[in-house]
Amino acid sequence: AIQTGVQQWAGSYYYFDPSTYLRVDNDYRQSQWGDWYLFGNDGRIQTGVQQWAGSYYYFDPSTYLRVDNDYRQSQWGDWYMFGPDGRIVSGLYGWKESLYYFTPYLYTKATNQWVSANGKSYWASGSGIITSGLNSINNYILNNNLGHANITFYDNGQAIPLNITGKYSGTGNGLPNIVIVHETANPNDSIWGEINYEKNHYNDAFVHAFVDNNNIIQISNTDHEAWGAGYPANGRAVQFEQVEVHNADAFARELSNAAYYTAYIMHKYGFAPSLVSNGNGTLWSHHNVSQYLGGTDHTDPDGYWYTNAHNFYGTDYTMRDFYELVSLYYGEF
Repeated sequence: AIQTGVQQWAGSYYYFDPSTYLRVDNDYRQSQWGDWYLFGNDGRIQTGVQQWAGSYYYFDPSTYLRVDNDYRQSQWGDWYMFGPDGRIVSGLYGWKESLYYFTPYLYTKATNQWVSANGKSYWASGSGIITSGLNSINNYILNNNLGHANITFYDNGQAIPLNITGKYSGTGNGLPNIVIVHETANPNDSIWGEINYEKNHYNDAFVHAFVDNNNIIQISNTDHEAWGAGYPANGRAVQFEQVEVHNADAFARELSNAAYYTAYIMHKYGFAPSLVSNGNGTLWSHHNVSQYLGGTDHTDPDGYWYTNAHNFYGTDYTMRDFYELVSLYYGEF
């Protein structure tokens, strides 16, 4: 009988199309048992580092499966990092609770050298771990193992009615492709006070989630738009608010929670962290929206971050610094 799906033949594995029965070359296909495999120009199943769909991936020599979020040695001897979506990594990237830098174009890990990312310089040690150049608040978070809160999902209509908005109108697939960071500008309210306010005023505005030093609470389904930054940003973005906190440790914990939630959303929807520049990127502040997209004139969270960073730590804190934390957490998924 004619064969379809993945079949063993002549010392390798091949894939035969269920409709045409023809051998499939140079394509990524799902087997009859559910796993996906890459097949090369001659139809053979692929292993090691392979180029596919505009990037590079690694396929395990034993299982033939794509490897996600791991550091692997190529068939020519060099080592590379592959992210949670399997793509080869470049730039700042978090792995095993440390931050590394992988060089663009070559994709190799930087060691014993200064590197530059998003306008900042970092020292990569002999093991590749970034040991100098991190913002001092980020260092506090890492050195004290602050971690992050678990996400509480309060998004099944308890706060914002289900389906009050539709899919994302500003993207081709109806899913979000950026994350916007806000802060409430209300120094006297709690996270539940803010949530209850939006629960009663969602027709005016609402976001997807709120964050403070102890909580990450999602109040609206992130598969649907929120009304937090005007259009066109609302048609593209998952949006969350930081509730104002009032001491050094609380501020650091809030930033850590905010970065974790940002990385969680980026991983969920399949896009990697990239700091907005000239209107392009996946990580945005509300101020960036005012600068590049319009529909709003807000400048948060700049003032809140500046005030707390200066008052509690004697330093600045910007979206470049926040990007460090997001990159660290993104690599943990």
